[in-house]
Amino acid sequence: MINAFSLHMRSVVLISLFPIASAMAQAPDAVNQYLHKMGLDDSQIASAAAGRPVVKLIPAKNDRDVVAFGMIGVPVSAADYMKHALDPGRLIGAGSTRFHIIADPATRADVRDVVFDSSEYRDLKTCQPGNCNFKLPASAMKNLAEGVDWAAPDAKAQADARLQDGMLRLIAGYRSRGNAAMMTYDDNGGVRASDSFSALLTQSTDLYDYAPPLQQYLTSYPASRPAGTREVLYWSNDHPSHLRPTLTLNHVVVYPSPSGATLIARKQVYASHYFDGAFELLAVAGAGSEAGGAPIYLVTVRRFRFDNLPGGVMNVRGRVRDGLVDATRSSLQRERSAAMSAVRR
Repeated sequence: MINAFSLHMRSVVLISLFPIASAMAQAPDAVNQYLHKMGLDDSQIASAAAGRPVVKLIPAKNDRDVVAFGMIGVPVSAADYMKHALDPGRLIGAGSTRFHIIADPATRADVRDVVFDSSEYRDLKTCQPGNCNFKLPASAMKNLAEGVDWAAPDAKAQADARLQDGMLRLIAGYRSRGNAAMMTYDDNGGVRASDSFSALLTQSTDLYDYAPPLQQYLTSYPASRPAGTREVLYWSNDHPSHLRPTLTLNHVVVYPSPSGATLIARKQVYASHYFDGAFELLAVAGAGSEAGGAPIYLVTVRRFRFDNLPGGVMNVRGRVRDGLVDATRSSLQRERSAAMSAVRR
């Protein structure tokens, strides 16, 4: 959720997390049936139960979508896990260069560390629709390219101030108008971020069957908030290896489903590079007494819709896919270790 290369933290495959959450209160056989349906064999399930993460990419219908499925067994109870699972500094901040949970209402202090990376901010000078290295609407491109005195010693500070103003407007707009306030990315053909998210959310009817209140809330936010739901809005800035530093704004919704499971949904509101949309779900499922001593499985499915990443010699697409697999594996290992440490304290 959402940022792309850490736990921050997405179709038929994504929404199929809901059956495993529903199965949490059922026999372990129901969970194993789900895992077999996801393409895991008995040896992979046993490996995950023993604490070795199993991560795989799953075919997507859209060639700009990448879907990663991952699971790992954790030798703690579901109740003990949930006691510490929502610690923002661990769940949200794990692996990020910088992150910040945003107050409501947001203030200037919430965005004071939102800045352009010094390695790329001068690329803004020549930004225009269809030719920009940042995911921005045309109005923001014009504001930055023409509004900053690029010859001044404080050119970066000027650009950063405009970025912070824009982030505050986006946060306020999203909290009041929801998806309607999400940006149009004019760097590559005028893609509406809200349309990309809606496509990820509505590609399967399973969501309507298993968690209609959560689906409705993600669609109609800020209306239709389910009882007992908790949520945070946060920004994150990460610098994945061999890729551009990426700023994201994310909305995390924690939904206690009627089945007794807790689902954690992470929705990307904005990304400065690479991603037209992103959505992640994390579920906790009972592993059963025969699962190598792992009382629970952590199961995540992450789906990303990319812009037109180049292949060929540069192979940015391949690097991103590999990075997603590695990041999912690392985050599951980190989450397992953190859960075990929290229970021992």
